[in-house]
Amino acid sequence: MESLALVFFSIISLNTLSSHASQLTYTDHCASVVPNSIPNESNFKDFPHGPFQAGYYLGGDTIVGADTFQKLRQKQVTLRFKNVYETDVFGIHKVGVTLIVRSASSYYRVGNFTRGKRLKNRKRFPSSITFTLDGFWSESSGKICMVGAGIGYSMQRLEVVLKLYNVVNSRSNISTLVTGSLESLSPRHEVSYFEPISLFVFPRMDYDFSLDTKEAKNEYSVEGEVPPGLSINQDSFCSNISPMINGKFDLQYQSECNSAKNCSPVWGDAHQLPYILSLKELVCLDVKQRVRVLIGFRSSGARWSFNPNATLVGEGWWEEEKNQLYIVGCHFLGMEESMASVHVGNCSTRISLRFPKIWSMNDASGIVGQIWSNKTVGDSGYFKRIIFRSFHDSRVEISGTKYEYGLLDRVRKMCPRQEPQKNKGARYPDVYSADMRFDMSVRISKRRVAWGYSVPLVVNDQIQQLNSDGTFPSSSTTPPSNSPNSSSTGLYNISYKISMNLLPNARLGAQKSMLNTTTNVTEAVNFSAEGIYDAEAGSLCMVGCRNLGSKNEIPSKTSLDCEIIVKFQFPPLDTNKNGDYIKGSIVSTRENSDPLYFKQLDVNSAAFYTAEASRTLKKVDMEVIMILVCTTLACVFVGLQLYHVKRNPDMVSLISFVMLLILTLGNMVPLVLNFEALFAQNHDKKSILLGNELLEVKEISVRLIVMVGFLLQLRLLQLIWSARKDDTKQMDLWMAEKRVFYVIFTLHAAGLLITFLVHQNNTLHGDVVSSSGHSQLHTFWENLKSYSGLVLDGFLLPQILLNLFRNSKGNALSCSFYYGISLVKVIPHAYDLFEALVYVDGSSLYEDEIADYYSTAWDIIIPLVSLLFAVIIHLQQRFGGCIIMSWRIKGKEEYEKVPVVTER
Repeated sequence: MESLALVFFSIISLNTLSSHASQLTYTDHCASVVPNSIPNESNFKDFPHGPFQAGYYLGGDTIVGADTFQKLRQKQVTLRFKNVYETDVFGIHKVGVTLIVRSASSYYRVGNFTRGKRLKNRKRFPSSITFTLDGFWSESSGKICMVGAGIGYSMQRLEVVLKLYNVVNSRSNISTLVTGSLESLSPRHEVSYFEPISLFVFPRMDYDFSLDTKEAKNEYSVEGEVPPGLSINQDSFCSNISPMINGKFDLQYQSECNSAKNCSPVWGDAHQLPYILSLKELVCLDVKQRVRVLIGFRSSGARWSFNPNATLVGEGWWEEEKNQLYIVGCHFLGMEESMASVHVGNCSTRISLRFPKIWSMNDASGIVGQIWSNKTVGDSGYFKRIIFRSFHDSRVEISGTKYEYGLLDRVRKMCPRQEPQKNKGARYPDVYSADMRFDMSVRISKRRVAWGYSVPLVVNDQIQQLNSDGTFPSSSTTPPSNSPNSSSTGLYNISYKISMNLLPNARLGAQKSMLNTTTNVTEAVNFSAEGIYDAEAGSLCMVGCRNLGSKNEIPSKTSLDCEIIVKFQFPPLDTNKNGDYIKGSIVSTRENSDPLYFKQLDVNSAAFYTAEASRTLKKVDMEVIMILVCTTLACVFVGLQLYHVKRNPDMVSLISFVMLLILTLGNMVPLVLNFEALFAQNHDKKSILLGNELLEVKEISVRLIVMVGFLLQLRLLQLIWSARKDDTKQMDLWMAEKRVFYVIFTLHAAGLLITFLVHQNNTLHGDVVSSSGHSQLHTFWENLKSYSGLVLDGFLLPQILLNLFRNSKGNALSCSFYYGISLVKVIPHAYDLFEALVYVDGSSLYEDEIADYYSTAWDIIIPLVSLLFAVIIHLQQRFGGCIIMSWRIKGKEEYEKVPVVTER
C-alpha cells in the first residue's frame, strides 16, 4: 500500500512540479554551462542513446535515506528523456527529463524502533524521489544542464540543478561514461538542502564492442594450464552464462598476500583486501556472444553497491576453444578532481571464467575464474594472480559436470560395513531426500563449542540441486540407473560439505591456526568429506579434509588435513521409537603429539524428517479442528446458560460463584499469555518447524473463540454477583460459598503439594520427557499447568459442594450447560485415546492448549469423573443437594407440609 501511495503521489505531484519548474531561472544556474537558446518545438529530435538511461549514484542519504546496513544496498538512478527539440543555435537542444533517484529499500526509518512495535517521532524517507527537469544540451561539449524540482519527505519541495557530462551524439563503447551531479538550490540552513549527489550512467544502446582483439586474446595464454570448461549452447549465450555475469564469488589470494600491496585488484585501502567479487550485466548480445559488465569488489556485505573506487567496467567474449569467458576490465579515473573529469581508462585487468567439467571433494565450485594484471612486477597497477570461485554452495545448472571420488578406498578400509541388524522393519532417510541435510550442535566432552550444518554435495554421480532458498527439494528424486552402487545393496557414494561456527573462546586444538580460537568473534571451520552411506542401517562414514589456511587463501597440498574420520548415525524415520537425534563424530586420526591433532568432536542434530513433518502437520490439523469444535461448543453452552438464567432469574443466586470463577480464569489465563497472537504474527516453535502459515491463522481463530467464551462467562459471573448483592436475604449463600472455597482451596492445595513432590522425585532421579522431539526436564511450571488443566476438568465440584451445604433444589444450571461443558472436557481425552491408536507416539502438540494429565489411565479416569459430576448435579437439582448423602445436614431438613382443615 505504501508503494502504491508513493506512485499515486508521484503522478499527482508531477503536474505541480512542472508549473513550479518554470519559476526557476535557467540563466542564473546553467547559462555558464550551456547557453540559453530559443527552442523550435516543431523540430523534434531523438536522444542518441535512447529515451531511457539507467545508472548509479553516490550520496543522497539525507533525502532517500541510508544507514550502516542500507549503505550495502544498491542506489540506482533512472533518466527518462521526455522531449528533445532543436533550437535557433546549431548543436544546442532543448531537453525535458524525468529523473528518478531510488534506493533498494522501500522505506528508511530514522530513530530507534523495535520489531513489531510502532513508535512515534520517526522520520520516514521515501524509497525514490522523482524530479521534473528542463534545460539544454550542447552536442559539441557533451554537457547538459537542467533545473527543476521534486518532492521529498514531509511534502518538502526540493529545487535542484542537474549537470551531465560526456553526452555525445555517437555510438558508445567501453570508455563511454556519462557522469553528472545533482545539486540543491536551497540555502544550507534550510531543511530542503542536501549535499551534491554524484551520478554515473552507462549508455546501453548502440554499443560497440572493441576489446576482443587478437592482442587481448593472446594475453590469456599466460594464465597457465587451465583445463577447458563446459561448453554452452551458443544459440542462447546470454541465458547460459547468466550465473557468470550476474553473481558473486569468493576471492582467494596467494599465501603471501597479507595486505593490499601488490595483491589488490583495486586502488583503495592499502591495508584492506577485498574478499568478494560481484559481476553485474550491463549489455549482453547472443549473436556476437559479447558482454559488458560491472566488476565490483568489496570486503563484506550481502549485496553489491556501486563504488567507483572499487568497481571496474569490463568487456567480455566467449572463447570457444577453451570454453571460457574472457573479460578485460578498466578503472574509473579522475575521481579526485571533479565529476566532469571522471573517465574510463587503464584497462590492464584480465579475468577468465569457466564452468569446470570435473568436481572433487576439495574443489566443487560451479564457476571458477582467475584475475590478473598484464602489468609487470614493479609497475603501477600490478597485482598477483587471484583465484575466485562461485559463492558458498551455489549450484549451476550446466549439464556435463562430473564428480571424481578420491578417498573411497580409504573409507572402505577405515569403515568396514557392519552386519545388518535384525530389526528389518526400520526405515532410514532416502539418500536423495532433504533429510540428509541437517543443522548440528558440536560438543567436546559434553561442552558445546560450535554449531553448524552438513549438506550433501553429490550422491553417486548425481549433483544435489538446491531450491532458490538454499534448501533441497522436499520430495525425493529417482536415483540414476547407472549408479555405481545400486539401491538393492543400500550403499551409496556420497560427498558432503560441513561448516562449523566456533563459539567465542572455544578451544579445539593445539594451534590457533587449526581449530582454536580465544577471541570473542565467531570463527568458521569448513570440512569437505566423501564416503559411503548405508541406507539399510542409516550409517554414514566418510573421510574428511579441512583447509588449514583462511577461507580467502588459495588451498594447496600443505594446507589440507585429510586425516579425519567423519561418522553420522541417522535414527529411523519413525524417530519416536528409537531416538530422535542424528548423532555423529569428527575424529582426527593423528597422534596426540601431532600439532594438527584435535579432540573428538561429538555432533548432535534433532531429526525432524520431512515425512514426519507431513504426518505431524496432518495431526495438528485434526487437533486444531477438535479445539475449534470444543471451544465453539463451550461458547454455545454458556450462551444457553445465559438464556436459562434470563428465563429463571430466581435461580441465578444458586449458581456457584467459585465454579464460574474457575471457568473464567481458565479462559483468561491463555488469553493473557497469548494476547499478542490475536493481533500479530506469533512465530511459534511449531510454526517454525512445520513452516505452515495457515497454522498461525487457525491458532488465532482459537484465541478469538476463547475470548468470546471468556466474555460470556464473565457476563454470567457478573449476573451472579449482582443477584447476591441486591438480595440481602441471601447472606447464607455467601456463607456456604465460603465453605465451598475453603474445601476447594484445601483440596487443590493438597493436590498441588503432591504434584510438587512428584516433580522433585522425578528431578532427583533424572527423569526426562519428550516434547516436540526435544528432550528436556519436566519443570515444575509445566506440572503446574498440567494440574491447572485437572482443576478445569473438575469444574462442577464447587457446584456440587454448594448444593450439598445448602441442600439446594432447583434448576440453577441448565442440562445443556453441565452436560455440555462436561462433554467438551471429555472430547480431548477421547481424542488422545484415539490418536494413541493411530499415531505411535501418542503425543499432542496442543495438550498444553486444553489441559494435561494425558495418559491411558487419566484419559479413562477424568472423563468418568466428569460425567459422574454431571449426573450428581442432575440428581441434586431434581431431588435435593443431600441426595448423595445418607445423612442430613443439621438445620437443613425440609418437612412435608400437611394440609390443615380450618373451621368455618
